[in-house]
Amino acid sequence: MISHAMSRHCPKCNGVVYSRRHKFCGFCGARLPAEFLFSEEERAALAKEDAEAGRQRKARKAKDETDEEERRKGDSSAA
Repeated sequence: MISHAMSRHCPKCNGVVYSRRHKFCGFCGARLPAEFLFSEEERAALAKEDAEAGRQRKARKAKDETDEEERRKGDSSAA
């Protein structure tokens, strides 16, 4: 359930702030208050999570490519 109390709005245009990563409002371009943004610790944790997710995607892609190559070899040897 989404809490409306947690939603933040730009002080200048009242547009919804959808990301705490960006320093500027996505609607009017105004600089957002520091309390709207992730802390340095939160940014570091997110960067670590993003890096890990990237490694996992890369590993899955490599496995999928290997599996596909093996499947093709199996299909061609059966013919």
